[in-house]
Amino acid sequence: MDFVSRHASDHHNQQAPSESTSSYSAPPSHGSEEPEYLARYMVVKHSWRGRYKRIFCISNFTLITLEPGTLSVTNSYDVGSDYDGAAPIIGRDDNSNEFTISVRTDGRGKFKAMKFSSKYRASILTELHRIRWNKLAVVGEFPVLHLKRRTSEWVPFKLKITYIGVELIELKTGELRWCLDFRDMGSPAIILLSDPYGKKNTDQGGFVLCSLYGRKSKAFQAASGTTNAAIISNLTKTATSMVGVGLTVDSSQALTVSEYINRRAKEAVGADETPCGAWLVTRLRSAARGTLNTPGVSLSIGPKGGLGEHGDAVSRQLILTKVSLVERRPENYEVSWIFFCLFVFPRILCLRLFSFSRTNLYS
Repeated sequence: MDFVSRHASDHHNQQAPSESTSSYSAPPSHGSEEPEYLARYMVVKHSWRGRYKRIFCISNFTLITLEPGTLSVTNSYDVGSDYDGAAPIIGRDDNSNEFTISVRTDGRGKFKAMKFSSKYRASILTELHRIRWNKLAVVGEFPVLHLKRRTSEWVPFKLKITYIGVELIELKTGELRWCLDFRDMGSPAIILLSDPYGKKNTDQGGFVLCSLYGRKSKAFQAASGTTNAAIISNLTKTATSMVGVGLTVDSSQALTVSEYINRRAKEAVGADETPCGAWLVTRLRSAARGTLNTPGVSLSIGPKGGLGEHGDAVSRQLILTKVSLVERRPENYEVSWIFFCLFVFPRILCLRLFSFSRTNLYS
């Protein structure tokens, strides 16, 4: 099993990149107690002695490798002084899963690149970039128009491209409204929209960012000062060079805006499995409409009733079927999140908190 485990209560023990989260506090002193890991992965280490398996453990403060058979520590690096970065090794093979981390021992000497490989390379690199977020600059910022599906309006926002994904920022408040990691983008990851006359491969239309795990796609259009081509080029290059993800751009569908809205509405309805149970609940969201990675159950309730200062609380229906757990909006039955219980994903998607205030609707 290549993916070892994650602590759900500490998954992404830092928020996704935003202007309001840029540093971390010093680690607590617990003696020899094992640190709370953000993630643990089975990897293959490449060295002059050959190739051998290791368990790669990532926390906010320490990077540790363990020998799988005995769980004894083989290497340990302090994030603050001994870790300088990580990068994918880009080869001719698109299925390459090799990457390097730049480390040194005991805060002395030069940083050296250690080579590993793992089929979960994108997730590992995403976590490694997150733990040194305060040292990373934004890759690019672009003015965009975001398509509001319900009103068919194009609303101005700022699209930030970071080492690990994209962020949608409100112009007036600077608040993070939505984010998507490169590792969570679908295939195709980007769909080009045609212009009002149905012509594709032009810069007068727009583009759609598609995500995995039941999350909804979102449509954008370049605003004045940039182009769709420039944004897409920056996205694809950054995803490849920073986390080793090749984003596929589909220009063959030639979707018009109205066709996309109709398709997006059908996607929102979701699957029609027979419910085993349904509950009216209150969803406790973090910032960015709940798409921001939350730092666990210890996060305090904010002034709006959600997780953290900018979080909020909204009414939802939580529906259990034989194959999935679905979160729907009660006013229009639109799916806002779905988890397929029959599949074990290589990582925990996110921590979603609910307050159960009503009984089973189907009891």
